[in-house]
Amino acid sequence: MGDLEFRVYKVASEFGDWLAAFDGSELIFLGSYALGKKKVEGDLADFFEEQYHFQVGSFTPVKWSKGNFWNGKHKIKLQGTEFQVRVWLELLKIPRGTTWTYSELAKKLRKPSAVRAVASAVAKNPICYWIPCHRVVGKNTNKLKYHWGPELKAELLTSEGAM
Repeated sequence: MGDLEFRVYKVASEFGDWLAAFDGSELIFLGSYALGKKKVEGDLADFFEEQYHFQVGSFTPVKWSKGNFWNGKHKIKLQGTEFQVRVWLELLKIPRGTTWTYSELAKKLRKPSAVRAVASAVAKNPICYWIPCHRVVGKNTNKLKYHWGPELKAELLTSEGAM
């Protein structure tokens, strides 16, 4: 195995700052600072430990300076179980401006009785926003449950015309 080279950036957006990590030229992680620096940087450290089997010490993200991050095209590297990757790829099929429930997503995956497993996979999505896990909603009181907070989910869905 060759040397690994990761680049970690702080990316500004209309929804606040985001933390983006690249393995070479491939985007492997995108998380929001909405719930604080400790949360998002801890999640990235957990991701590195889970996927690359090493612990991250302290790090300082570099400000993104390669043009508009959000308008660019980034090669994505999905890392997870086979089932998680299937769920994440299905999320890409949710049209902007619409939402699906976890039950609908499970049915589309032909796993109608696996709603909890689907919800767990959605929650583990390492490249949020680009893989639109925010477009999956719960029923009733859990409608806006989101790893990065219900306020950000509401902002994202409102900006897309889904709320």
